[in-house]
Amino acid sequence: MDQLIPREQTQRFGVAEICRPPLAISFATSVAMMSGATMLYPVLPVLAASLGVEEAQIGLVMVAYTTPAIVLAPLFGLIADLHGRRWMLILGLTLFALAGGAAAFAPSFAWLLVCRALQGVAMSMLTPLTIVLISDLLSEDQEIHGQGFKVAIDRLAQILLPLLGGALAVISWQAAMLPYFAILPLALAALLWMPETRAPGTETVRHYLAKTGRALREPRLTMAFATGFLRFFLDFGLYTYLPLLAVLRYGASAATAGWLIAASAAGSIFTAMSVGHIHERQPPQRLLAVAFFASAVGLAVIATGQGLWLAALGALLFGLGNGLISPLQKSLLTRRTPPNLRGGVVAVDRVIQQIAKSMAPALMGALLLVTNLEAVFWCLTAMSALGMATLTGLSIWRGRVRRA
Repeated sequence: MDQLIPREQTQRFGVAEICRPPLAISFATSVAMMSGATMLYPVLPVLAASLGVEEAQIGLVMVAYTTPAIVLAPLFGLIADLHGRRWMLILGLTLFALAGGAAAFAPSFAWLLVCRALQGVAMSMLTPLTIVLISDLLSEDQEIHGQGFKVAIDRLAQILLPLLGGALAVISWQAAMLPYFAILPLALAALLWMPETRAPGTETVRHYLAKTGRALREPRLTMAFATGFLRFFLDFGLYTYLPLLAVLRYGASAATAGWLIAASAAGSIFTAMSVGHIHERQPPQRLLAVAFFASAVGLAVIATGQGLWLAALGALLFGLGNGLISPLQKSLLTRRTPPNLRGGVVAVDRVIQQIAKSMAPALMGALLLVTNLEAVFWCLTAMSALGMATLTGLSIWRGRVRRA
């Protein structure tokens, strides 16, 4: 436990804290998990052409990856709270690397989906930990800064990973799968340097579930769950079909499609790095409403179908909103949540988000059966605008309650 960041040293959150092995491993794990989707977005058109997969079916590559967590994330969250985080982190990283790299050798689309499903099982183990470990390692007053920095690192990866995936897809879609083997050294680093942040306890499963159930009924968590669902539905809807729009409508390459996703990530980095200071001046409901407004405007710009430059501008605006939504939602989840319940609470949130991640490609793919690609982005625009209106109404209502 000597590598944990001492609580009295977290008043200032800077490079020294970020570079400590436990926190650095947590950030790197988040990036590794992101690669399961982000690196493959620009690869999807190449994969579809190589394997003869129709546009409406290509979303299954993402569905197979996200669906296992709907069932498994709560189980792994419970285990992490009751029996510790460290061993799950090591096992999850190892399986994630092996299953992802093995997809390069899949002889058919069906076998590719099997590999993606196994990678999704590993992601189910890792997905609660990327948030919980940061919360465990940092004090409450520094957590929002840590979560914001996590989002900024994730979005930097969101710039680089699609570019890597798009560049490798020029060689072949199989080449874009091989980098997953590079995650194996991260599993070794976790084995060597990650301490156990949650020692195994003697609490019974029944008692644990009862306490978690009471915590889940808090209004703060209800808002966090709803925000997380909408955010990931919009993310996976946009990033799954934006490369297809670029390739099919504008004749762009896979590498160019990666640049569109990079534009969105650049916007997220800008707002995520500032969220700790912005959060001190505005209530979260108001900030979330503004963020969904920016996302709606960006999606509407993309939906107009007026060219690649406007699509890049729309992706940037979407990213500006996303950079606020992500750390605010994570802070709502862990703020005032007891450490021994964080794994379960975050796991429930991840189940909700995995449902959103699985629904978005599937529903938007079904929509493509009856309409065009632009209609997908108009549908996402309407959903973002609805989220903005709901949060604005909630903010106004709470303001009136406080004044009364």
